[in-house]
Amino acid sequence: MADDRYGVPDEEVEIERSRLEMLAEARDPRTRRILDSIGLSLGWRCWEMGAGGGTVSAWLGKRVGPDGAVWSTDIDLQFHRPVLPNVVVEQHDVTSDPVPESAFDLVHTRAVLQHLPERDQVIEKLWNALVPGGWLLVEDGAFASFAEQTLPEPYATVHRAMATGATAEWRDPNFGVRLSGRFRDLGAADIDMTGNVWAMRSGEPGGEWWFLAMERAIPRIVQAGLVTAEEGQTALAQVRAPGFVMMSSLSIAVWGRKPAK
Repeated sequence: MADDRYGVPDEEVEIERSRLEMLAEARDPRTRRILDSIGLSLGWRCWEMGAGGGTVSAWLGKRVGPDGAVWSTDIDLQFHRPVLPNVVVEQHDVTSDPVPESAFDLVHTRAVLQHLPERDQVIEKLWNALVPGGWLLVEDGAFASFAEQTLPEPYATVHRAMATGATAEWRDPNFGVRLSGRFRDLGAADIDMTGNVWAMRSGEPGGEWWFLAMERAIPRIVQAGLVTAEEGQTALAQVRAPGFVMMSSLSIAVWGRKPAK
């Protein structure tokens, strides 16, 4: 996994840092509500895979208390914030590095699996890392309808390229739709799920997570010959225009419990 598919060029680091902050602000509240609903409590051992900025890991550390523990992992830790003593932060490649088995009461990952060509193998690793009775929570997107909404050109072309993964052949932009089937195949009990969309606007976390990603993506889209450099800059101006609003992707969360033996 340590290749240019996952690295962040130096000139894009601050954009990516801001994007992860916006994503956390937009999505952390729902993640916390789901974790509360499954009974997260003191003493739990948790794994946050693909921790990004570490905001969920920090919250988990507070919730499980000093007798609990959180393993917070990512292939790139430069965006990870400082956390509590009961949160162990490690650089880890889930596709190739060893994963503890039967070790955690909770495993959570968000907006990661769609980007991994080994996603089906990885979700099995996450499942095997649970103790009997432990919970797996996976959050991912469904970008098919997101890609097809009516938008002005040239932004519409840029948006479709991003939403469908046109410049990233290993990506599955609709993996969120497949999650419930994966959980059934794993034999999960008490499967539940939720999904939502929202209005995306410039200057708001619910929009900036995507518009900042667009700033990073446009040079690649131009290089692929889908738009010109001038059209790319016009697209950026379009989403920053006063009053611009669009629909978000469908954000899907699925969770289930590993049956007791």
